[in-house]
Amino acid sequence: MRKTAYGRILFLLVLLLIPTRSLSEPLAISIEINRQGKSLDLEEVVQILESGFQLLYPEKKYSVEVKAILAYEKIALPSGKLYCDLLLSEVARRGGNISAHLIFRTQGREMGRARVSARVDIMTQVLVARHYLGRHAPLEAKDVQWASRSLSLLPNDFLSEMKEVLGRRTTLAINKGEVLRTGMVEEPPLVTRGDRVRLMVENHQIKITALGEVREEGRKGDRIKLINLSSKKEVVGRVIDEHTVQIDF
Repeated sequence: MRKTAYGRILFLLVLLLIPTRSLSEPLAISIEINRQGKSLDLEEVVQILESGFQLLYPEKKYSVEVKAILAYEKIALPSGKLYCDLLLSEVARRGGNISAHLIFRTQGREMGRARVSARVDIMTQVLVARHYLGRHAPLEAKDVQWASRSLSLLPNDFLSEMKEVLGRRTTLAINKGEVLRTGMVEEPPLVTRGDRVRLMVENHQIKITALGEVREEGRKGDRIKLINLSSKKEVVGRVIDEHTVQIDF
């Protein structure tokens, strides 16, 4: 009796020490299992968690491993084929120290529920800086490399595709080994301050061109300030390409 009470207290303490989020809107993953025992055992819990997370992350760039089962409820279950709904909160889907609910069903009837706490590692390939990169450094293949990182420790906007990096430039200084994020890279400007470009003014009746000097950098579609070198007046226009700016008319 004391051993049972002690076990329940230990289970509750472990659950309280695991950071969790409300499961008011959990993700449910349905898993088919075939079992022989009379009660839920450790191996079944590991199998359910690994199967569920592998369904959640089927791509080859992710690897899933249940490192440890910290606590679970040993409930009585019938043998044979069952379906288990694995309920995960948004934060638990990224792995790490997670808490989840297991709901077991057969022929549309619920057979039991159990709560489990575990350590789940979801590893994925991300892009990191190969060496120190200064602000506005152009990014080439030699500047980045692949690294394996735990999803639970990554920011939501990490970069994992070369096409998201190559041909762009940094927005800030990046240290060697730092994970690249969306806000760290940007498309380089087509025109920069001091560039000479063709100013174009046109409508359905006329088309006029002149030589201008760029006063601020801009990408395609940006509206920027320029100086008309003929009139010496400041004008504003939209960047068409690296050689042409369409002036407001």
